[in-house]
Amino acid sequence: MLLAATTDYVWAASSVDWEFESDDLKVVVIGKDAVYDDVRSYQIVVSDELRTIARLEVNRDGLVTDAWLTDLDQDGMFEVVVATGQLSGAEAGAVDVHEWQEFRFVSSRPKQLTTTELVGYQGNDQYTIAGGRLQRSYPMFNETDGMWVPTGLMARFEYQYPEDRWEARGPK
Repeated sequence: MLLAATTDYVWAASSVDWEFESDDLKVVVIGKDAVYDDVRSYQIVVSDELRTIARLEVNRDGLVTDAWLTDLDQDGMFEVVVATGQLSGAEAGAVDVHEWQEFRFVSSRPKQLTTTELVGYQGNDQYTIAGGRLQRSYPMFNETDGMWVPTGLMARFEYQYPEDRWEARGPK
């Protein structure tokens, strides 16, 4: 019995949670750790005062780095945006958008950047929400003598959710 209690304590200490409230609903994003859960994944749980309304588990071979509750398309229904990093052990990052519709989630992954947009890309993605918009940035690199060298510039993009496209904001 003592071993089970210890294991539960370690699991709780290793997970990361983000909690949000919207229209009398509690939304929790729970990042799970592969060391304790076999698969690096996350859950989104929506509940009211009495019960769990929805639970979504997403298997993403990466670590949750951040989560937001926002309204990307300004339709009055919230989206849960979850950023992950270290995908499949690489330095790449990704983001998932889960739109709340009629007491369930409709999930999507934003369109990938084109090869042209990824010039100088070596990972280290950073995602943020600013002004109700999803933004992505990453440091740019040049290849010199077989080595990737940072340029000191950041590639910046803003996601246009209804059109499912990234709009370049230019390196800075």
